[in-house]
Order: sequence, then C-alpha cells, then structure tokens
Amino acid sequence: MTLRIYRLPAGPIETNAYLVVDTVSGDAMLVDTPPEVAPIAAHAAEEAGASVQYIVITHGHWDHIIGAAATKAMWDVPIVGHELVRDRLADPALSARSPYPMEPVVLDLAVTEGDELTIGGHTFTIMHMPGHDPAHITLYSEVDGVMLGGDVLFRDGHGRTDLPGSDQAVMNTTLKRFLTLPTETRVLPGHGDETTVGRESRWIVQIP
Repeated sequence: MTLRIYRLPAGPIETNAYLVVDTVSGDAMLVDTPPEVAPIAAHAAEEAGASVQYIVITHGHWDHIIGAAATKAMWDVPIVGHELVRDRLADPALSARSPYPMEPVVLDLAVTEGDELTIGGHTFTIMHMPGHDPAHITLYSEVDGVMLGGDVLFRDGHGRTDLPGSDQAVMNTTLKRFLTLPTETRVLPGHGDETTVGRESRWIVQIP
C-alpha cells in the first residue's frame, strides 16, 4: 500500500484536515485548512517525509478555509478548489458565521467534476457534490477505494442544509451518487470518524 492518509483534526469544532501521501515519491496534498492546522500539518509532513504539492479546499465554510493563508505561506503551493469558492477565499467577510478573522488568499487552480489531481502514483477524481455548499467538491480514488469527502457524508448522517447556499433537495441528489460507488469505498469526512459507502447506503437508499 503506497498511499497513507493522516487525519489532522484542528480548530474549535474539530474539523478534519487530511495529509494524503504517496509513500514512494513522498508527494502529498493537504485537504482542507481548519484554524490552527498549519503547525499540525507541518509536523505531520515532516514526520512522513512528505513534499506537499497542493492545498485542496473542499468547500467554502470558515472551518475549512481559515487556515488556507497560513498553509499557503508555509508551503507556497497551489490552492485548489471549485470556482465558486474563489470569492470567499478572497473576501473573508463572505464566509458566514466565522468566529475568527481570516486572511484573504487566492484560488490558484479551479477544478470541477471530472478533473483529476495526481499525487505520485495516485490519481483522485474531482466530484462536484453541492447541497451543503454550492462549491463543494470531493476527491475520489477508485483504485485506492477512498474518498476525501468534506462535509457531504458523515457517519450516520450528512452535512447541514440550513446554511446560506445550502439546499436539501440538491443534497438528496448528491447523496444518491454514493449508491453508484463500490460499497467498500472508505469515506473520510470533514468531521468525525471515517465511514464506508456500504454503511451509509442503508439510509441513503431511503431518500425519496
């Protein structure tokens, strides 16, 4: 197994960042940037002997983007996300309900459905999965059987749909996409413990 994924919870609501490392090349990416994650991620990367190539933002809520400027300053690598997250990275006032000040940062690479990011020998396909947030993307590797899922799918539930820009009907459509994936697919969420498509499909199939 040449892919290692380190969960790095940080910030006041334990938002999960993930350091995704190809152990052969040492290439890596950081997925999501919660408050105070920069020193945690730096330590994890050093311990893993990893060279971070990308900082990926799954969506534009404050607990996933506040650490973007600090991690960008630390590694000076492209910040990747959906085009719809660009304005919220550039203008911190647009990130609703943030209890923290946020430094603006530029989205370097806009991605959407079907685009790919490669880390060493591992390729992740971008899936645009709105509902919790219009800008929401996930990163799926069929070969490795894993998805970096942000706040779409949790263990026994899904991301909130009572926030600005969220939509339950859109979320329902997004959730049904999981039924097309192999049941053994690991889903690494933005909060809490990992789950699998098979485990969560038991309630997803009941969505009208």
